[in-house]
Amino acid sequence: MNKLMENNTAKDELLSAIRNSIGDARDSVQKLENVFKSNVTSLRVEESEEVFQNLSQNIHDLQYFMEFVNELKNATTCFDNFNLPVDPISSDNIGANLFHEMANAFMSNDWIMLSDLIEYELRPMLLQEDEWLRTLGDRVDRCETERC
Repeated sequence: MNKLMENNTAKDELLSAIRNSIGDARDSVQKLENVFKSNVTSLRVEESEEVFQNLSQNIHDLQYFMEFVNELKNATTCFDNFNLPVDPISSDNIGANLFHEMANAFMSNDWIMLSDLIEYELRPMLLQEDEWLRTLGDRVDRCETERC
């Protein structure tokens, strides 16, 4: 009986940590979407060192965000009832393929291609990731009320 209570307490703590992280994750992905929007505008207007430094920093921030989302996904595996769809960035390596294309465009100084990849592929993917996080929040809320 003590093991069951300990297991439930650990699950409750994990569920609480997931819930508390979702708001920060949604804020982060929304900010990333906005800064990449700004990057696209800047890339199309000028090719300055400042633009490239900002873009580079935003790409690093995106990598940290993706690591954070992977940790969230790993935490959800402890719960059977979540039934989450695959998050958009991880789906069929779409995110990895896009980042590879972006890196190639960056390395070859193809700023138009990089701008297009950010505007037409990355930004929509980030908006889908925000929706995925909202769905995760809904599942956490449901899990808390149904004691999964």
